[in-house]
Amino acid sequence: VSTQSTGNNLREDGIRSNNMSKSGAKNDTLAGVDVKKLRNKKLTSTEFMQVWFHYDKDKSGYLEYVEFSQFMKDLFLKSDCTDITPEQVEKYTAEVIHLMDTYDENRDGRFEMNELAKALKIEENYLNKIINKKSIKDKHVQSILSHYNSNVNDTIEGPELHAFVGDISRYLGLQLSLSVIEAGVTRVKESVGTDTIDTAAIKSLLSAASIQQLKESFKG
Repeated sequence: VSTQSTGNNLREDGIRSNNMSKSGAKNDTLAGVDVKKLRNKKLTSTEFMQVWFHYDKDKSGYLEYVEFSQFMKDLFLKSDCTDITPEQVEKYTAEVIHLMDTYDENRDGRFEMNELAKALKIEENYLNKIINKKSIKDKHVQSILSHYNSNVNDTIEGPELHAFVGDISRYLGLQLSLSVIEAGVTRVKESVGTDTIDTAAIKSLLSAASIQQLKESFKG
């Protein structure tokens, strides 16, 4: 994706048009994630998945250029409650072009999950410091639940579960990929018999045998 072609796409998408108008009071969250954390690019893996599933509208496993532009536009508008000036629109446009040119590694005009994770700089894998322990204790399991659970309901589900499984795949040396994570999530749900996992399931899933089974499911 060249800077020139990306700029042309921006014009075609109407991003330089009057669509860049404010639509009400400033909101401090976007896709359930604190706007400041998004701007500072300091996301947990759960927050990253919340953003991903909010903007991957067609569930293609990619953020197409229009989807990513919508994310950037929403972030831009929520970050500044003042009137939008032409200079601010130009700044926004330049940031979109820069991120695409920098992180769209295979230059296909869209973000794969792993590419966007690099662009948003998600946290170091939280599970690394726990899985390698000789014994995973109840306090470790509780810390995992607290870390991935965004709605404080004592279970991990939805984007939280995708984040948890995604971090297991990262622990195994794989790049973040929706297809790989979906295969792992399916395996987890089959193993526990529900769409959510609790502390007992977390402890079981982090056993050496379960990690090996997930590794096989990641291979497809």
